[in-house]
Amino acid sequence: MPDQQPELIAALEADLASLAAASADLERDAEAAERTRAERSSITLLERLRAASGAVEMATRDGGRHSGQVLEVGADWIVIAHVPSGQRMATAEHLVPLDAVVAVRGLGRAVAVATGVLPPRSMAALLRSWSRDRSEVAVHLVDGTVLAGKASATFADHVEISTNGGGTVLVPMKAISVMSR
Repeated sequence: MPDQQPELIAALEADLASLAAASADLERDAEAAERTRAERSSITLLERLRAASGAVEMATRDGGRHSGQVLEVGADWIVIAHVPSGQRMATAEHLVPLDAVVAVRGLGRAVAVATGVLPPRSMAALLRSWSRDRSEVAVHLVDGTVLAGKASATFADHVEISTNGGGTVLVPMKAISVMSR
């Protein structure tokens, strides 16, 4: 037995070294997984939408579903363009406030943060351009009401719609689920 002690000690030392290496590997893997979880916790939906490369489908608070290519992502809104299959041009653009989004399908894991000196456009800035163009719009409100008309003016927190039936309706931006043109 005394002749086998050095071999036994060497085998035990090898086992201990192997266990220590395996423990270090597990610790490193756990740390990497925790870093990944921590990094993911800082990623916003807008950053993922900015990186969208294909068609997305959005479910909104009014119960609607809107699909298309992401055209622009603002400070708190998204514009998607609906392009029917077989066509090259968009037939509709849908402005979706981030607060109205219930679910999104079709996003990958890619992330793109806003770049540039200026912050992303506000929803009011986008709506001012639609008002300037006197765009025909369909405004889907969070309560399910749909208004049709022209975006005639945009204010700090609301937009004025000149309805097709005559008259003007003031719509708070927070009440918009989707505005299409």
